[in-house]
Amino acid sequence: MSERNHRIRRLQKEMERLRNELYQSVNGEPERLMDAHVLPLSEQLDVLIVEMQRIQLEHCL
Repeated sequence: MSERNHRIRRLQKEMERLRNELYQSVNGEPERLMDAHVLPLSEQLDVLIVEMQRIQLEHCL
């Protein structure tokens, strides 16, 4: 497996973990989006999404 594919798999797993944690934290209640522990999770997920996009963009160039 190439280094790029390994990085993508690692990012996908971590993104899925954070998504699940966010869903569980909010539990279908939009007002919980303001909970103190939700923002850091969301920010971490944002960083991973940007990293994934960067990897995909590099592959296209």
